[in-house]
Amino acid sequence: MPSYQSNYSKSSPRPLQGAPIKSNYANQHTTVNCHACNRSMVPRVISYYGQPLRSICPFCGSTFMKFTSGFQRFMQHFYTRSLSFAAFRWLTLVALCFGLLGSVSDWAKLPVNLSLFAAFGTIGFGLMALAELFVQCVERTAARLSHESNYYWAASVLFLMVTTNQRDDLINYLLLFSVVLLVRWVIVGSVRALSGSKSHST
Repeated sequence: MPSYQSNYSKSSPRPLQGAPIKSNYANQHTTVNCHACNRSMVPRVISYYGQPLRSICPFCGSTFMKFTSGFQRFMQHFYTRSLSFAAFRWLTLVALCFGLLGSVSDWAKLPVNLSLFAAFGTIGFGLMALAELFVQCVERTAARLSHESNYYWAASVLFLMVTTNQRDDLINYLLLFSVVLLVRWVIVGSVRALSGSKSHST
């Protein structure tokens, strides 16, 4: 009569029922405390078409953490309020280079188009350097006084609106100032985004 062997090999002993199994997360905290109900929980991730949006508490449903998308992470470079005069220094350096180019073109009798290009570059980057200095001064004042800088910017916008209503002759200068701030925001944010992407790639 044929005999059938068991699927389990005799050389491989079965694990004992009472032997404790060591978890891979023995030295790690697998739970966190909810900020709303203060209960120990494992956050549940809410996703939309495979993109994680936020994590919530399974007990009270409050949001525990929000996840930023790639576009939001890119836009954070434009809203970064780093207290550094590095952007002011390189904007000033570029303006000085354009000024030096204009002086050389006038001294060497170079074409007029080059002189106009140097003049516009000097004025443009010089104004953006002043705008960057203004932004850093506002942010540093808010940080020194432990205030939220959004209130300072809201007060600045209110001041500009009141000034334009009272003084019609200053509208062109205030519009120029606003455009310079906008161009400065785009240029400085783009440089920060490019430098951040290079640092992450390396």
